[in-house]
Amino acid sequence: MIRVLAPEVAARIAAGEVIERPVSVVRELLDNAIDAGAGRITVEVEDGGLALIRVTDDGRGIAPEQVEIAFERHATSKIDSLGDLGSVRTLGFRGEALPSIAAAADVELVTRAAAEPVGLAVTLVDARVARRAAKPSPVGTSFAVRDLFARLPARRKFLGSATAETRQVTVLVSHYALAYPGIAFAFVANGRRALATAGDGDLRHAFAAVYGAESGARMLDVDYEEEGVRVTGLAGPPSLSRGNRAAISVFVNGRWVQSRPLTFAIVDAYQSQLPIGRHPMAALRIGLASSDVDVNVHPAKAEVRFRDERAVARAVRHAVAAALEGSRPVAWGWAPTETGDTGEARTEQGDARQPRPLPNLRQRLEGAAPAPLRAPEPVQARLSWSPAGEPGREPSPPNPMTQREVLPLLRVVGQMNATYVICEGPDGMYLLDQHAAHERVNYDRVIARGRTGEASQPLLEPVLAELDPLMAAALDENMDHLRALGLDVEPFGEGACLVRAVPPGIGGTDVAAALRALLEQLGQERRVADPFGRAAATVACHASVRAGMALSLEEMRRLVEDLERTPNPRTCPHGRPTLIHLGTEAIERQFGRR
Repeated sequence: MIRVLAPEVAARIAAGEVIERPVSVVRELLDNAIDAGAGRITVEVEDGGLALIRVTDDGRGIAPEQVEIAFERHATSKIDSLGDLGSVRTLGFRGEALPSIAAAADVELVTRAAAEPVGLAVTLVDARVARRAAKPSPVGTSFAVRDLFARLPARRKFLGSATAETRQVTVLVSHYALAYPGIAFAFVANGRRALATAGDGDLRHAFAAVYGAESGARMLDVDYEEEGVRVTGLAGPPSLSRGNRAAISVFVNGRWVQSRPLTFAIVDAYQSQLPIGRHPMAALRIGLASSDVDVNVHPAKAEVRFRDERAVARAVRHAVAAALEGSRPVAWGWAPTETGDTGEARTEQGDARQPRPLPNLRQRLEGAAPAPLRAPEPVQARLSWSPAGEPGREPSPPNPMTQREVLPLLRVVGQMNATYVICEGPDGMYLLDQHAAHERVNYDRVIARGRTGEASQPLLEPVLAELDPLMAAALDENMDHLRALGLDVEPFGEGACLVRAVPPGIGGTDVAAALRALLEQLGQERRVADPFGRAAATVACHASVRAGMALSLEEMRRLVEDLERTPNPRTCPHGRPTLIHLGTEAIERQFGRR
């Protein structure tokens, strides 16, 4: 039998659709506070938000005659007509949020509009006004939500622990603090202040409050515009990374969104610069015409739809790449942080000793020039180490305006297992993977040759190479990129090709075998997203020394010298680390000297 549900049953079903968990309530109340023009917002939760959620702001408040209307279904001050849905400029625009909250919990509202001499306190139980009275209060609004889902036990039993729900709210408030650095946010969990921002409008200061002063000081400024898409904010240098993508924040017209294409565009800008399993830190604000974005596509307002998603993603990638390319050199050092996959905002602090004294907090946040690196006496010879086919060629020095991670001066001690170069630095011992390091050096050289047209090494006689269908497909797919890198190949019948020129370092006694191995690897390679970069990484890999190859002391010194000249000496093009660091203090502790 088909029947119309009772109003209270329908209200609780709607509440379950709009309010999924405590963080959903916090988001709705934050949106309303920001839309009300708040300059200061305080969020308090107890027991993960199930016992209490209180959001207090100093916004415009609610007029006394409109308080009850605010809890009616389909009531909103954000839109007036159907046409307004196509150009939503506010955060909260649904008319179901407050009545859904009132259906899922008991609500205490204290509000005062600027024109009113005194505030108003309203208590709602089971979505009905139970008490209304005048109450002295400052201008603004305070929502207290108690016993969430007490009348919806089916919803409550599927929630996480109180700690997990608190973590969700922490992440939300952290992202809102980054989206609106001009608002002073405070977050209190179980009576303990977990986050506080100054609200001075400086995104770097807000970022420092969320992730720590050191991280805030090292972030790179982003300011870029392309095809009507403006991208501003902060992006971390490659030396700042996390074990997950929780530290990537994307805001579209002031709205925090979770967009896989935009997140991928940010990560893609760091191709070949981060180790496998590491992710960058970023807080980017994307501005575009409201008619080019649809914000009404997700019940929790966490996703948006773009008129031209590729153009937006392209602008984001170019913006981050421009910031990385145009930043000043930074000191090398990587101490991965222990960050779980829960997404909780934590202070970024490395355990590695700093090779230079740190400036004070204000200098770091205002971008003051750091003190110079400590420099031991240089002992390695200033010689270049050229791959096969480039005898005596000195690599060009790096552009001083590009993003570079400066290695400390290293003294080569020897080689271990014919694979690792042992070096002494100013702050301990470094183990350098000779293949990964040489691969990074060759990758940058291959890229540079491709841009200058000096990539090709002609063969005395063409070499015939037979290819299987997968190799032939890989060759066809990457032909233009390989040709730009110096590989001159032309079809020769079915399943074969003629090789007339190769990139320096690929040549040898068996060019055909090298080509087949290169194409096989290209067909499987997915680490470097850009096809040209993928081809360059594969060429560089085949031109590099291998593990198990003994090197002379002079060759090891030249390898270290060449690695220092590269813009990104910390990783190979495939994201593996080129060297690891064991600090002096750690060594001394092993010997009982500390």
